Amino acid sequence: MSSGDAPVDKHSIPLEDLNNLIGNTKPDAQKRPPDFDDVLDIVGSTSTYQRFILYGILLPLAIFESLFSINLWFLLDEPNHWCNVPNNGSKPENLDTWKNLTIPREDNGDFSKCKMFDSNHSIISCTNGWEYDFETVNYQSIVTDYDWVCDKSQQATWVYTGTNVGRALSTFILGYLADKIGRKPVFIITLLLFSVGRAVSLYFAHDVWLFMFLSLVTGMAAPMFTISINTIGVELSGKDYRAWIFCFTWMAVVVGLALVPSLTYVTGNWFVLGWTTILMGSLSYLLLPWIPESPRWLLSIGKIEEVHKILKNIAKWNGTSDKISDDKMLEMLREAENSQREQKMREGESVLKLFSKRRVAVRTLIITFAWVMNGLVFHGLNLNSLNLHGHRYLNFFLVILMEVPGGFFGGMLTDKFGRRWMQVIFFFFCGIACSIASYFSAVGSSDNTTSTLAVIISANVAKFAITMSFLVIYIQATELFPTPFRTTGSGLASTTSSITIILVPYIVYAGKTSITTPWIVSALMSFAGMVAAAFIPETVNHNLPETLEEAENFGRGRKFWSFHLPKPNKQQY
Repeated sequence: MSSGDAPVDKHSIPLEDLNNLIGNTKPDAQKRPPDFDDVLDIVGSTSTYQRFILYGILLPLAIFESLFSINLWFLLDEPNHWCNVPNNGSKPENLDTWKNLTIPREDNGDFSKCKMFDSNHSIISCTNGWEYDFETVNYQSIVTDYDWVCDKSQQATWVYTGTNVGRALSTFILGYLADKIGRKPVFIITLLLFSVGRAVSLYFAHDVWLFMFLSLVTGMAAPMFTISINTIGVELSGKDYRAWIFCFTWMAVVVGLALVPSLTYVTGNWFVLGWTTILMGSLSYLLLPWIPESPRWLLSIGKIEEVHKILKNIAKWNGTSDKISDDKMLEMLREAENSQREQKMREGESVLKLFSKRRVAVRTLIITFAWVMNGLVFHGLNLNSLNLHGHRYLNFFLVILMEVPGGFFGGMLTDKFGRRWMQVIFFFFCGIACSIASYFSAVGSSDNTTSTLAVIISANVAKFAITMSFLVIYIQATELFPTPFRTTGSGLASTTSSITIILVPYIVYAGKTSITTPWIVSALMSFAGMVAAAFIPETVNHNLPETLEEAENFGRGRKFWSFHLPKPNKQQY
């Protein structure tokens, strides 16, 4: 490079220029020390090994994780119910006729779930237990077995709350540990929490407080199960493969989510369902020998020999062993490690260091806020789908199914048009869809087919949009936080989101008194997220920042309305 040439752009190095970076033909080509991405590009960052990690490891684990995480919703499934009124042998054959005689109606025309007529035709609370609708779905849940309805309906909400508290604790504690002891050990911890914690909890469902505590312990496995293993996948891959990883694992999660309602039909009992999902999810243990530790993390703590071993294995898989000698690889890794160590000594590794530089601090807060908005809307739509009129399992299945096209098109669109403005658009459409659902919920009734259909369609459009938006924030967090803070930074945002997700059951529960409330709240949060997303810098086709200083300089000088994207390297999927 001559003195008149433009400086090397750290965040966009074409593959064809790598020889200039590592070669000795030009003395000043070493002005910038090589980093891990430079070595990974040589041995292969989007080739056979990365495909094995994605399709052979990450996709099955995404399915198993969804079996673990979603089974609680069906263990606590609340079917339609009404007061059990003794009939003295005079109960008519038609159920609605009998209910018209014994059960009062609510303002919206539905039969009351918690009130009945006494012998004087006065309205009183249920005195003889409840009857449950087992005709629509012949499935007995914890709620039906222990009558967690009406005056005990808050017990299921308490369990959900306990689970979300566990999620919050996990993303902070295990997120910190992932950057200290490694990604793989944390993944193993989450697997143990998922499998053992849920198995033990099944034997204590009769005790709501103990069951809530065990659900809290189990909840600590999520979302770090997904974050830790996906971080390994991302850190083993080049920048051209990251969105593809998140896209396909996201769609794999949907497969697992769709399996749970089907298993509910087949098993017919919450205890059998619980053990079925545990045993299926425990197949994850079989994949442990094939999961490596993240070489980026190993490099950040100075374990160069282990990094070298992993990279040699990647080169063997990708057929690139002849592209670089062992000595040259070790030399580049030592230079990259020295550079990181010097930077680390200046920066430290505490998560609070993310707030030591103004641009990184502001960006961390914006990412956290966008993550919170995504989490509240996303999980709210999932849970609220069980309260829509019609077949509750079918509604749930349709809403979950939206994650398949959402994951696919989200990954494809953000790779082609960038993360930033696509997320703004995704948030916008989600807000519009929720607004439409709110309108038709207000003007329609349970017997109005047009309104019911409009609400269901709007719910699915909203879920499609928020799925794409949620995918983007996962990618952006991974791409914007520097290596020593990548899991910790994502854990901070996820922790904050998990704390606020505690509100989701209460937001959905508010729909029992005001059916438009969940939709209005979701619309407002979507529009708030849209504004925040506009201030997150574009990351597509850029190298991951390795240090806090690089993260501080990331995106510097770009105009707010800029749509320019760096040219990608040739992609291999």
